[in-house]
Amino acid sequence: MKLNKLLAWFGALSCLLALQLSADTVYLVRHAEKQDDSKDPPLSECGRARAQALADYFANIPLAAVYATPYQRTRQTATAVATAKQLSVTEYDPRESGQLVALLTAQTLPVLVVGHSNTVPQLVKLLSGIEMAALTEQEYNLLYRVELGPQPGVTLRRQTFECDKLASE
Repeated sequence: MKLNKLLAWFGALSCLLALQLSADTVYLVRHAEKQDDSKDPPLSECGRARAQALADYFANIPLAAVYATPYQRTRQTATAVATAKQLSVTEYDPRESGQLVALLTAQTLPVLVVGHSNTVPQLVKLLSGIEMAALTEQEYNLLYRVELGPQPGVTLRRQTFECDKLASE
């Protein structure tokens, strides 16, 4: 009789732990500063430095995957983090946000998504149901943290890296 109660207790505990593990975190960031306004520009010197600062930020945060659109600026931003984590960058189509959301919500560990000024707020809303303000063309320093689960939440963090510091050195 005691064994049955003990097994039932362990079963309930494992279900509770499974629920806790299935809800996790998605980090979203816009690509770093681009070199110019051409169709597919690479990162500028400042953008490369910001991408490295982002990799430094994630140094002690476990990531299961890193996603980026197929543009140079997003891939280069994502590659800095992915390389430090010994991960590859998984490309996604920014026009197929539903497919990406399905991939992200299936993850059990944190992931990073690098997108664009128009796609990052949209993805945050799709994941959390919380409306986000649009990003301006000059905003590169916002990092969104979306907690998935029964009651999703969004935390905004401004990256401490400033390109002005780079220019003055």
